Amino acid sequence: MGMFSTLVGSRLPPRYQRFFKLPPRVESWKAQDTAGTVLGQAVGDWFAAHDAPAGVYRLDSGRDALGARIGLIERAQRSIDIQSYLIKDDLSGNLVALNLAEAADRGVRVRLLMDDALTDEVDPGLLSLDRHENIEVRVFNPFPRRRSRFISLLANFNILNRRMHNKSFTIDYQVTIVGGRNLADEYYLTGGEAEFIDEDLLAIGPPVDEISDGFDEYWNSPEAIPMGAFKHLVAHGTVSESIREARRFLDRHFDEPFLKGVDGRLIDDLIGGRLELIEASVEVVQDLPDKVRNPLKRGLSVSVDYLQQMVSAANDELIVISPYFVPQKQGVDFFAALVKKGVRVVIVSNSLASTNHSSVHAVYARYRKPLLEQGVELYELRPHYEAMQTKTKLTLHSKVATVDRRRTFVGSFNIDPRSLYLNTELGLAVDSKELSTSMARSILDTLPEYAYKLRLSEKGKLQWLLRTAGVEEVITTEPQTSLWRRFLTKLMSLLPIEEQM
Repeated sequence: MGMFSTLVGSRLPPRYQRFFKLPPRVESWKAQDTAGTVLGQAVGDWFAAHDAPAGVYRLDSGRDALGARIGLIERAQRSIDIQSYLIKDDLSGNLVALNLAEAADRGVRVRLLMDDALTDEVDPGLLSLDRHENIEVRVFNPFPRRRSRFISLLANFNILNRRMHNKSFTIDYQVTIVGGRNLADEYYLTGGEAEFIDEDLLAIGPPVDEISDGFDEYWNSPEAIPMGAFKHLVAHGTVSESIREARRFLDRHFDEPFLKGVDGRLIDDLIGGRLELIEASVEVVQDLPDKVRNPLKRGLSVSVDYLQQMVSAANDELIVISPYFVPQKQGVDFFAALVKKGVRVVIVSNSLASTNHSSVHAVYARYRKPLLEQGVELYELRPHYEAMQTKTKLTLHSKVATVDRRRTFVGSFNIDPRSLYLNTELGLAVDSKELSTSMARSILDTLPEYAYKLRLSEKGKLQWLLRTAGVEEVITTEPQTSLWRRFLTKLMSLLPIEEQM
């Protein structure tokens, strides 16, 4: 079992006992002696040269974000802990899986914790990886009925409607990546039909310890079901077969420009002392796993409480990027109070044309006029813009807030009831003028290029302002959408679904 593992009881929460055959559960914990690893030495050297509480690096490029993950796996010597809402069987997923298997072959312990919201049955590839002696996969809050998920949802709605939305990627307990990206192609700008604009932060120092402690809490929670419990449900092959299939898949796509551009140079720069980390004070904002078990009263979420305090302190400027933005009445009142105090409030979200969840947009649309009436600046992402020189549809997925060009939050948290009261969330709050100013400028400077600015006409009707080549166009209906989509979205807005968005 290993130095950091403990055999515990095999008893499952009652709702699982009929459906899963659970092998003996093993609790495992983070290693304590990783300072001598390659990454540990690099981190130690950085802190020896910098009098700073922590170091962070912004991963705003999708290719850099995936390259950093692959580079960290390649340099791992003791442990890899990955927490993800979604893992897909695509270029990114197979590239990560292949490198995880190679790391495990070197003796690295791999713990992969994934949510069960968007899985189909059970991924045979994950089942195969789980058979490796150094890899363990666990599924958080799984649907008991694998082949009738809808029935499971109806029977256990209060529990299964609550999901683990956290994303973290921690190597040798020395370096972590936290943000909004899952393990799927659309998060890394691979050149597919749809791409997500997203943000991560790479961090070193005390935040890594807190992220690791939080991972252990989730990993050892009753809701984290070992993949071995699913073996009786799905046929699967050996580890070697799974890896051969991953290699064949990647070989078939060898000529993809994206794959050729993914490498670990950023991590090489970190190890070589060339990566320009930002010196900062960093706080970890994370919900506990029992948020999915215990219905929370409003105001009891760790992430909600922290973020509310953070943005309430704004005196001059607040910029919020939330792809799924449902502020509810109390949110409108909150932002209105900030505007009244003299704070410039800028909110960026998806347009109907760019969103991948029309139901969320249907509810969000109720609040656009009230926000504009209160003086909030509201922007919506365009699904295409000229600088991309591509027909790829863009969707906003970043979850970011900057306060007074001093503090920045990056994580998995959306401004909606689901993040507030249903899902568990994770992020980093960074106290750094350098990071916050840089991020605020990059957002505000590019807004005319990639977003519509919303305003109200003299008659109180919504208008979308589009600036192209210095020429401003006024649009009076949801831009770049069909009549049919607008009709369906309007119908959804009439449904009592706000609390689930």
